[in-house]
This record gives sequence, C-alpha cells and structure tokens, in this order.
Amino acid sequence: MSERPEDGVVDRWGQAHDVPGLFVCDGSVMTSGAAANPTLTIVALAIRQAEYIADQLGTSA
Repeated sequence: MSERPEDGVVDRWGQAHDVPGLFVCDGSVMTSGAAANPTLTIVALAIRQAEYIADQLGTSA
C-alpha cells in the first residue's frame, strides 16, 4: 500500500494505482510478512475496503 504508484501497487483502499476499479483484497497488500497469523488483519482490511466501495457507489454498507 502506498500513496504514490512509484512506491507500491495499491493505494490505502487497496485499489490498484494503474487499473481503476481493481481492488486487491488479500494478504498481498501487506509489505512484509507478519510474525503472527494475519487472518484478522486481512478480514479488517476487506471490511474497510467494502465500506469504501459502498460509499463510492453512493450506498451505505
């Protein structure tokens, strides 16, 4: 995740910098491996992403 395309593939919402509308919603958005199981972090990111997408579509989650 990065603010600039030069520094990463997706923005803070998991949307690809180069492909509008493409969201990456898994552990690959994290820049490094975690010491513990990242399942809860991935779920939290997915929920956050879903809420963002719903807001962008003009609906409420």
